[in-house]
Amino acid sequence: MRGLARFTGLAVLVVAAVTLSCSRNQETTTSDGRTIIRFWQFWTEPRVKAVITKAVEEFETENPGFKVEVTDLTWNDGHEKIVAAFAANRVPDLLELGSDWIAEFAGRGALLDMSEECGRLRDSIGGWPPAIYQGNCWALPWYLSTRVFYENDDIAALVRAETKRHPITWSEILEDIHSATVHKPKMWGFGVNAAEPHRLYKRFLPFLWAAGGDLLTEDQTACALETEAGRRALQFVVDMSQGGYVDKQAGLDDQFVAGKLLYHFSGDWLYEKIKRSGSSMKFSAFLMPFPGPGEGNQAGFAGGEYLTIPRRATQPVAALNLARTLLREKNVFNLCIATGCATPVNMNVARNPYFAGDSIRNVFMQQLSLSKSPPSNPHWVEIEAALEWGIEQALYRNRPVDDVLSETCQRINKVLSEPPK
Repeated sequence: MRGLARFTGLAVLVVAAVTLSCSRNQETTTSDGRTIIRFWQFWTEPRVKAVITKAVEEFETENPGFKVEVTDLTWNDGHEKIVAAFAANRVPDLLELGSDWIAEFAGRGALLDMSEECGRLRDSIGGWPPAIYQGNCWALPWYLSTRVFYENDDIAALVRAETKRHPITWSEILEDIHSATVHKPKMWGFGVNAAEPHRLYKRFLPFLWAAGGDLLTEDQTACALETEAGRRALQFVVDMSQGGYVDKQAGLDDQFVAGKLLYHFSGDWLYEKIKRSGSSMKFSAFLMPFPGPGEGNQAGFAGGEYLTIPRRATQPVAALNLARTLLREKNVFNLCIATGCATPVNMNVARNPYFAGDSIRNVFMQQLSLSKSPPSNPHWVEIEAALEWGIEQALYRNRPVDDVLSETCQRINKVLSEPPK
């Protein structure tokens, strides 16, 4: 892995804090004299928040001179709040970022280089590619995720031979979807995502990668969608969605739990939802299908949440120690239990029988090992918007795939030609 051998050292963190903190006007100590550490993160569900609170309390007990102030962000407007915080020089000390955003903030010079710490943790945790930008490591993986196909086995028994295994090619899955949708009008063959931000591109990219294509050229200077792989992947997504049930992700998850969908493309949170629902539905999960016999691969989408330290953090050393506490095996395990995560970032935790001994969670771990992340590019937010625009044009406006790919590439190339915002 490039960049992980480079050492920044804690002395650099201290110098950065002393040099840059003078322009901030936030309170630095509590009334009882403890030093404040500010931690911004995105987990707000009560079960998950309780786990994070416990880990924070563990850190405070071990470091009685510090008090951690936790600020909750949301995925709807968290990116905008983070951008505003950097612009106003009112940044937290420890900041959770989505995997797609690391290159953006690293490219702006807004993050501290964490290559030394990454090197120390390299062999014990996974999910490093999104953390690397221009050869250096800027973030610590905290939570990893991927998506798989879920199957309602009861519906599958009605629309195909009971003994048939899970579909392994695109044509097989299309045949099953068609049979469920056409011949069983009270159910749908597939759940189709509505135009919901940050969703559609995760449904398209795995098929693009599976077909041997990519979003950008190797040097990331141009769009690479106008290829046979790009056309084939987008057409497959359109074909798979024809006659499907359209809703937002949460609505699709509900429909699958209710037994209305044959296939659903979703994350490990759905497995937890099914278990908690008490549903008697028979279901299974399987890896991404191949484009065709002997061709393509089973690439999936790899995403996650990462811990970063802003370059202008006032307490970078303490923030790093807080990150280390959050990444302890017991805290990673507890986070996965609370969230339903099937792919722990810590490799020792992943070998725990709770994960390794569960057939559904095993599918997720296998899929993650075959998955890719979007390119680490500082323009990602604008690239994602252009890509999702294109997918919407093909799915909901029935525009020809070739036209959509051409216009999408024009939009992406325009973004790439401009300096990052």
